[in-house]
Amino acid sequence: MYDQINNMSSAIQSTSGTVKYRLKEVNSNDETSIILDYSFGRNNRIKFSTGYKVNPKNWDKTNQRIRAVSTIGNREKVNSDLLRFSSEFINMVSNLDETEKHDKNVLKLLLSKIIRDVEGDKKSIKTFFEFADDYVERKENQAKNIAAVKLSPITVRSYKQTVNRLREFNKEVNYNLDFKNIDLKFYYAFIQYLEKNNYSINTIGKHIKNLITILNRASEDGVNSNFKYRHREFKTVSEETVSIYLTESEIDALYNVDLSKTKDWELARDIFLIGYYTGQRISDYNGISEDQIKKFKGKEVFEFRQKKTNKKVYVPIHPRVKSIMMSRYNGMLPRKLNDPDINEFIKEAGRVAKINEPITVKRTVGGKKVKKIVPKHSLIVSHTARRSFCTNAYLSKMPTIDIMAISGHSTEREFYKYIKVTQKERAIKISESKFFNS
Repeated sequence: MYDQINNMSSAIQSTSGTVKYRLKEVNSNDETSIILDYSFGRNNRIKFSTGYKVNPKNWDKTNQRIRAVSTIGNREKVNSDLLRFSSEFINMVSNLDETEKHDKNVLKLLLSKIIRDVEGDKKSIKTFFEFADDYVERKENQAKNIAAVKLSPITVRSYKQTVNRLREFNKEVNYNLDFKNIDLKFYYAFIQYLEKNNYSINTIGKHIKNLITILNRASEDGVNSNFKYRHREFKTVSEETVSIYLTESEIDALYNVDLSKTKDWELARDIFLIGYYTGQRISDYNGISEDQIKKFKGKEVFEFRQKKTNKKVYVPIHPRVKSIMMSRYNGMLPRKLNDPDINEFIKEAGRVAKINEPITVKRTVGGKKVKKIVPKHSLIVSHTARRSFCTNAYLSKMPTIDIMAISGHSTEREFYKYIKVTQKERAIKISESKFFNS
């Protein structure tokens, strides 16, 4: 089968039409859906999602398949499925009568049977909640069973939460929600309902974003024909959150504090500090293995294949990371800890380390602006490690291009938006340049 895939033509043709696979967003930096595109006669075509996603840089457009990239473990299965989908579809179309061959509903039903394993005698999906439940169930199965899709369980849980909020809204206001009445009137009614129930503006934005994703999929699959949700006012909402960084003195305090009596906090602290001294994302620094340690010209470095960007980067091993490994882990690296546990325990570690600077937090909750002052340690999360590295490295005059080589930022504009440097701190750094001291 794999040899067949390797020789797959750019399109599979029949006397009825042509099947091609296209990417939903060819210029995306992230994974995007692989769409089956069937063209049959002038201006006649249907598009149907295969349920698979791929980063455009890993897509072979000519051969209509995922490239042989070692980090995509299930690429052979995906490629095999793509070939099977198109060949089975063309075979089924060839057995239709001429009227059916041009009936988009019939063609989409065939694709549902082939790709979704939906049999014609099963109850057809017609209502919004039927589709939403089916969508979430499929996503849950993909997250568990299809490695190439790389769908996080957190994302699946987020979809479930959105569908639950929509059900609660529908029940409370007796809206009789379905595809036909998802429009601007619904949009504002749903937001008002969420505000009344004291959801933050970013949580509301998350639910709107998830809803739009579900509606886009329903439209692709031919289940939804109401496109009022594409109105420019029907959009996600958000507000900037407070993103802190830890100063070098606060990092010192975290490193030096004795947490030996609370091993979970100690483990979270050590993982966090490794994140800080490597400048990596939590997905890359939590669970580093010994085989990632390399030696170049007598210098030990960590080798990372960054999960988000697929970039390979090398980071020198900081003396403090070595000290953590030798003093508490017999020269090994700390074991992996669940991300939510790191977020919980690192706050406690920060509290014991007396990272207590008062921070003003402003949020919109229930449609009202809320302001409160909280201790800095309560805002520390796993991502704070990378942001702190980037900011402190910049203030220490490490060349920006070198910081970006470690952190994985693609552009300077993106980098400067990311770091937390005040205008005063930037002015002091500039004042120390050769230009102002000659």
